[in-house]
Amino acid sequence: MKVPRFKNLKEEREFWDTHDSTDYHDDFKITKNVVFVRPKKEVISLRLEPKFIRRLRELADKEGLPPFPFLSIIVKKEISYGSDEPHRPHNK
Repeated sequence: MKVPRFKNLKEEREFWDTHDSTDYHDDFKITKNVVFVRPKKEVISLRLEPKFIRRLRELADKEGLPPFPFLSIIVKKEISYGSDEPHRPHNK
């Protein structure tokens, strides 16, 4: 069996909650000498209006993530665009 592609982490979590990984053994690769290193991080404080916090929670929930890790992903993506100009979503 092949492991399906997932739209988001929530979908992946739901899949693995109802499936046994041993059924997908052939789809995994054996890896040796795996080292998990957490990058050094600093904490910043961000004050937002309650309406933004509510919206953040809604968006994070759709992705199956807690709000602040989701916010961290958004910030990292924004900074990673490589431009001095901030990314602006298209107006609809």
